[in-house]
Amino acid sequence: MAGANPITERAVFGMFYERLMQAVAQSWLDQICTPVFRSDQDSEDYAWLGQVPQMAELIGSRKFTQLRQVPWTVTNTPYQAGLSIPLKHILYDKTDQVMIRVNELAERSTSHWWSLVAALIVAGAASACYDGQYFFDTDHSEGDSGTQDNDITVSGLSSATAPTSAEMVTAILTAVNQILAFKDDKGEYVNENMTDFLVMLPLSLSTQAMSAAQAQFIQGSGGAVTNILVQQDRYSLRIAPSPRLSSWTDKFAVFATQGMQKPFIRQQRVPNQAPGWFDADGLGYWSLWTESEHAKINNEVLVNVESERAAAYGDWKKACLVTLST
Repeated sequence: MAGANPITERAVFGMFYERLMQAVAQSWLDQICTPVFRSDQDSEDYAWLGQVPQMAELIGSRKFTQLRQVPWTVTNTPYQAGLSIPLKHILYDKTDQVMIRVNELAERSTSHWWSLVAALIVAGAASACYDGQYFFDTDHSEGDSGTQDNDITVSGLSSATAPTSAEMVTAILTAVNQILAFKDDKGEYVNENMTDFLVMLPLSLSTQAMSAAQAQFIQGSGGAVTNILVQQDRYSLRIAPSPRLSSWTDKFAVFATQGMQKPFIRQQRVPNQAPGWFDADGLGYWSLWTESEHAKINNEVLVNVESERAAAYGDWKKACLVTLST
């Protein structure tokens, strides 16, 4: 009502950050991405180091192995989102309306990370990663690893776009076994202790995948059979369908989620800025909304959030693309 105290800038900042933290806490991106690296320049060079050697019997002098180093540059890109709020909503304390918009802006900032990572996943079979090969490729090789394949085909299915739940179980376990068998540049198995996996797929395959991961009995070619994926207690699998992977009608990806190295890198030069006044009239980036010249002339306040960030390919050995085939 008229005469009420206007919403303060501090209160809106608080709304934004509270919602941002909630969105981050609910996100599964941390499972397949590194923690956000704080960048202080336009791009960052990652010295992709090789693996430490396996222990061996000490015979003669002690042996020391140099780490293999591969350069990998990730360049930041500026991003921004803004909205205008009628000045009367601020002055008359329309808290609910303002809160909705501010919360949505915070959610957009968080979901933007997923849009960047999803684009990398979809393009993974045609985009190079740190070793010069496509992220999903059939001939990765590092040091003494030998040739390794994280772009596999599971064939013999009843349908490539609508497999049975039993066929999905086979396809998922095939990808898991592929990841477990990967070796590092010293020729040592690097994923043999992995037990947690994330299965990312288009919505069109979600029903079969959910059944494969949760149902006690599943439909096979000869009828209902016991689901070995549910019966076993070795692996934990999370199914993550996404409309952003809709171009995949006969594909899905499996990611190992444990360990320090992740399939994807995230970096950010400018942290998420709390919403505030866009400096169009020289009052300063966070000038008081209601006192800005823009607000006086246009009867609205401008809310802005921006960041310089990037997502890039990380450790391909924690990922496997599966193409389904009849």
